[in-house]
Amino acid sequence: MSPQSAQSFTGLPDDVADGYIVIGQLGRAFGVRGEIFVVPQTDSPERFLDLGTVYIGPEAQPIRLLSARPHKNGVVVKLEGYEDRTAVETLRGQSLHIPRSDLPELPEGENYVFDLLGLQVVTVDGEDLGTISEIMFTGANEVFLVNGPKGELLIPYINDVIANEDLAEGRIVVHRFPGLLD
Repeated sequence: MSPQSAQSFTGLPDDVADGYIVIGQLGRAFGVRGEIFVVPQTDSPERFLDLGTVYIGPEAQPIRLLSARPHKNGVVVKLEGYEDRTAVETLRGQSLHIPRSDLPELPEGENYVFDLLGLQVVTVDGEDLGTISEIMFTGANEVFLVNGPKGELLIPYINDVIANEDLAEGRIVVHRFPGLLD
């Protein structure tokens, strides 16, 4: 995962078709020529610049991305078939998806944020701490919000704390540290 500041990730919308991941949320119309503002849900908004096709809605309807440009904290895109403000405004609030298979392979030891949500967190001695419900991007490092039998716990995602990650088994093993269960 790469650092972002003062943001958190709580999961994918319920309208994501199997095999797809969300890359952005469609916001307000931008101008009068059918462009729309996208709030990126990726640490690399420049990815939008290289996309040819994106997918919208629960059925992952394909739509051609004609142009994309960075704007403030987001991206302004032009989608094929949406020629004016009124037409594009009908897309507001929907998610933009891409096939998971289009994601670049990550280097060893790195994970996509959405793969960590819902993982079980246990200590090295086997104590169940709960599941990851949110990932906060603090600037220094990511922090997991874990909901479990002891309530909510904040666990930093750093090498000194993480003993083992096993996505196939659906769990992360952590070392105990001062303040973990206090």
